[in-house]
Amino acid sequence: MPTEDIPPTVWRCAEVRDALAVRDIGTVYRALRAHGVSQSRIAQLTGQAQSEVSDVLNGRAVRSYDLLSRIATGLGIPRGWMGLAGEDRPAPTEQSTSDAPPEEDEKTKRRKFLSYAGSLVLGSRAESAESALRLPAEMRYLDVPRTPPGRVGASDVVALDELIGSLRRIDQRYGGVGQYGTIAAATRHAELMLESSMTEDVRSELLATLCKLHATAGWTAVENGLLASGHEHFGRALDFGRDGADPLAIARTLYAAGRAELHFGDANSALKLFQLGSIRAESSPLVSSVLQLNSAWAAAQGERGDSVHRLLDHGRGLHAAAKIDADYPLFRWFGEADLLGMTGSIQLAMGEYESAALHLSRAVAARAPGEVRSAVFELASLAEAKFALGDHGAAVRHGRRSVLLAGGVRSARLHGRLAGLRARCAEIADSPHPWHDCAEELALGIDSVIAPRPVRR
Repeated sequence: MPTEDIPPTVWRCAEVRDALAVRDIGTVYRALRAHGVSQSRIAQLTGQAQSEVSDVLNGRAVRSYDLLSRIATGLGIPRGWMGLAGEDRPAPTEQSTSDAPPEEDEKTKRRKFLSYAGSLVLGSRAESAESALRLPAEMRYLDVPRTPPGRVGASDVVALDELIGSLRRIDQRYGGVGQYGTIAAATRHAELMLESSMTEDVRSELLATLCKLHATAGWTAVENGLLASGHEHFGRALDFGRDGADPLAIARTLYAAGRAELHFGDANSALKLFQLGSIRAESSPLVSSVLQLNSAWAAAQGERGDSVHRLLDHGRGLHAAAKIDADYPLFRWFGEADLLGMTGSIQLAMGEYESAALHLSRAVAARAPGEVRSAVFELASLAEAKFALGDHGAAVRHGRRSVLLAGGVRSARLHGRLAGLRARCAEIADSPHPWHDCAEELALGIDSVIAPRPVRR
């Protein structure tokens, strides 16, 4: 069936290519709609009813192998982009046609991950199978070379480390949406490198780098709203990290897994992960400070409010003592602006609005021009604190700036990080308040930037 009405630029978009790699058909359909392709035309090309296309656009996952094949054929998508090339057709199972796992399954996975992380950090050497974590589905379908290189040297590992640094810098500026396909493919290729010949020193370094790659892939998956894949990457990171040459790589993995819980899961589980990470981070004042500060944030949002100030003071003291330029490279990004922003976020969660506004305003002022994502989150929190203090003019000003910058940020966390400000705006907009119109306008602006990236558990 001809597809001339689909602009080729759709398939060159990094976010669409990432969506195809993880079979996120809703994102693909939304991209087609944004380029003027109607629902009825999508239905015609894919052999679906228009109501089915509408359901997919509204978040229904596509799991049927036959339908995925029809979509690839109908839209003219190379099958390898969706992991369909050369793939054996899976036998239908009851699970493949069921809805998402129930909440109890999510809690069970969380308990298993915490148990595995605890046994690894506290010295009980668990077997890999006990982690109950597997290769993320998205990686099983990646179209990467299946033949490992003949020999792996130190320069190959250095190149992987440089890739991690590059993706980390992009993530820090704008968020991780659009990067997952790149890091997942690199991680899969790096796993294949283990089948090659190398010295024992290089193997140890490669295992440590695989830990860092999987932790980065896990965080990028979370930024894309792929929480289950994120947890699977974190589990594999721990598997590789326990045999690698970098003990701080495990601390970084537990930090990333804790942040995923903090933003999308359970604050008390996040606190446990940060505390486990702190045990592995004792050799680094900088990494220890980041984990203590995040522990304070998790405690403020969970059931340990009595320990917040102790953790906050400890984290700030460690950061003051750290020699950042000589500390662990993958945490050198955590500078003065991050310390101020974290302190303000913790104080906001505790209802200490005066102190929160002071620290957040200083954080925003200290941000470099390219640190867009952090600036968006801190401006939104600053506006929320200003609303709480009754400084409505400053709140609206900071909120508008946050919304303006948020248009360039691609992160599944946008919704949660702007939710507090959105609630404050709604409260004022629903009352005969002098700032009613401004609050309503700001609420609509927030809605326009947080609307659409579904989070898949």
